[in-house]
Amino acid sequence: MQNTISLNRNEWFLKVYQKGKKTYHKHFILYCLPNQTGMNRLGFKVGKKIAKAVKRNRVRRLLKEGYRLLEPELKTGYDIVIVARPSCLSADTYLEVSGAVRDLMEKSGLFLPREN
Repeated sequence: MQNTISLNRNEWFLKVYQKGKKTYHKHFILYCLPNQTGMNRLGFKVGKKIAKAVKRNRVRRLLKEGYRLLEPELKTGYDIVIVARPSCLSADTYLEVSGAVRDLMEKSGLFLPREN
């Protein structure tokens, strides 16, 4: 991922949760907040209540891949956190998860304007 680094500090997560814009989907919640860097910072939250480690890691990998493919179409300069809901286990195929990520990004207005 070229324009994205990991959101790995707890205070960054807390700031995004408190001040960020929330967007809801059946399986995920997306929080986004503009930052002062020229890059996106991306974080995932897949809690222990969802499932055992193997399934949580699979959800995380599917989310990362869905984001990676959309990255060239996205605006930069945002902190993004995607939180998995327990219903995400029913969306175990890549197409469902990537579609959910695309829907969340569209609702949040994170896509670059299209050129005609």
